[in-house]
Amino acid sequence: MANTQNIQDAFQKYGIDGWSSGYFGVSSRGTVQVHPFGDEEVSIDLAKIIELAAERRIQTPMILRFPQILDTQLSRLHSAFRNSMEEFKYAGDLRCVFPYKVNQRKEFIDALVKSGRKHAYGLEVGTKAELFAALSYELHPDALMVCNGFKDSHYIELAFEAKRMGKNIVLVIEGTDELKFIIEYSKQVGFCVDIGLRAKLYTKGSGLWEKSSGTESKFGLSSVEMMEALWLIEEAGLKDHLAMVHYHIGSQITEIKRVKNAMKEASRVYSKIYKNGFKLRYLNIGGGIGVDYDGSKTSFYASANYTLQEFANDVVYLIQEVCQSENCPPPTIVSESGRAVAAYHAVLVTDVREVEKMGGDIQEVTLDETDHKLLRDMMNVYTQMNSKNYVEFYHDSIEYRDELFTLFGLGYLSIEARAKAEVIVNEIANKALHYHALSGVQLEEFEELAKSRTSKYLANFSIFQSIPDSWSIEQLFPVMPLTRLNERTSKTGVIMDITCDSDGCLDKFVDKRDVKPSLELHVPQSDTPYYIGFFLVGAYQEALGNNHNLFGAVNELIIQVSNDSQVEHVEEVKGEDVGELLRVMNYTDEGILSGYLQQLNKRVEGGKLSTADAEQIVSKVKGYFSEYPYLLVKSRLEIIG
Repeated sequence: MANTQNIQDAFQKYGIDGWSSGYFGVSSRGTVQVHPFGDEEVSIDLAKIIELAAERRIQTPMILRFPQILDTQLSRLHSAFRNSMEEFKYAGDLRCVFPYKVNQRKEFIDALVKSGRKHAYGLEVGTKAELFAALSYELHPDALMVCNGFKDSHYIELAFEAKRMGKNIVLVIEGTDELKFIIEYSKQVGFCVDIGLRAKLYTKGSGLWEKSSGTESKFGLSSVEMMEALWLIEEAGLKDHLAMVHYHIGSQITEIKRVKNAMKEASRVYSKIYKNGFKLRYLNIGGGIGVDYDGSKTSFYASANYTLQEFANDVVYLIQEVCQSENCPPPTIVSESGRAVAAYHAVLVTDVREVEKMGGDIQEVTLDETDHKLLRDMMNVYTQMNSKNYVEFYHDSIEYRDELFTLFGLGYLSIEARAKAEVIVNEIANKALHYHALSGVQLEEFEELAKSRTSKYLANFSIFQSIPDSWSIEQLFPVMPLTRLNERTSKTGVIMDITCDSDGCLDKFVDKRDVKPSLELHVPQSDTPYYIGFFLVGAYQEALGNNHNLFGAVNELIIQVSNDSQVEHVEEVKGEDVGELLRVMNYTDEGILSGYLQQLNKRVEGGKLSTADAEQIVSKVKGYFSEYPYLLVKSRLEIIG
């Protein structure tokens, strides 16, 4: 019964039902499971995959990538829109595209393109480099390739080559200068690509990316610029090539009301242009479908107050309503949502290396008449504290502590005495918090004291590389232990990474009612690794990760699960090693080795180092080029399984 209760508590502590969208759960053994098809019929323990990684000598940190989750989520997106179109008898069609910027990893795009063929799923790019890479993929013949972003002549020329390759390319212009070049270039080559106009809507989005929309946004054509663009297209005789109206009101839209307002405005823009004789085919609604990172289903910035189906229903219904009122045919809807497709498929896994020990052990503190009177007074506070006097006695201990530290600063107290003071004060605080919890009274100073007592868990990863959004914009990601969920937790902690940066600390965690300042965790066992997982990290994090402190991309396992819940196939992708990271910073292997050799030769010539020792050092140096930059496993010799 206790085991079952602890597992139920784990679901509530970590909010699994709220944010997992059916892809993650907890087994009766207290281990986190993945459900690649969004239900419990097929499942596999993450602990089993970690054991497999250990057998293959793959070290943490590592990303576990599940292409089947990606496939399932892609089907959910298309099904939501198809269901709405059927319900409302929508006469138009659907073409979804994936924004390359959300996750540019080749392994991810490979799986995406493979899964997307059955949906005629396309790609959206925003730079020359993205377009160059995207064109190497053979998409479904009906799939779209949407080109956004600011464009120079080479970007536009490459898009024209894409049309000659048979791609359904749409160049969405961000300014009239781009359009003028397209017109002139089309005259030179004798054909033209399809053109799109990005509208700058009055409607604004919601959440962290609200500034992506509205009249002050970076992208899009104002009404005046839109009219100029239409005139240029008509004058050039390219009216039949104006295929798309596009807009985007930001990523992670939290409020469905903003979606509705934007849909009404954009549908009206589309209809008015169509009625002016431009045979538009597509209304591109941009991205922005929210991911419920905290499970609260609210308009909080890390959540969304709507479901995927509700989003699709509102989009389809409102476009149809406006088009009917304007007496024009409904367009093919183009969705560029990528976060909602990619976020769920990747889990970052790492292990805890140590937990900061606070204050030492009170049993090891012995006092006698030679110790300072203030120390003895503090010990009396500790021994005599009870439920009635804990507030007064805690205040006394703070006064004694401050006096002792002042004495130390003046040179009147030994380092040993200072250490004893820290231990006693720590235990007094623990005892006071115990009595405060029993009292049922809420005192602000003890609430703050409890927060300050949070343990620090050192985890083997870099926040700046693996979850950079948590640092840069305080994005929340679900975090939880991967095992021992059938046991009660005994600590609350924050998670520190191994970078030499005070910002490398995770101290905000998901909660349905609030943002938690700490996470419920177990005390790690000395003989067993304690693994934690960071979920919903499949969107943007890898593209935005930086090499702060020269920690690079982490190891990956790409896992396929069979219908009988077994590991069917595993692909390994090696993380960046020390040599790769240094080469990015313009170091060369030869230059580094040369620097070592020059210094070693001087030591040998000066008789301060033997030739054999110098050769041994060089051999080790060469090995470091292929070293994983993160902490080695505890044995230093082999992976701990």
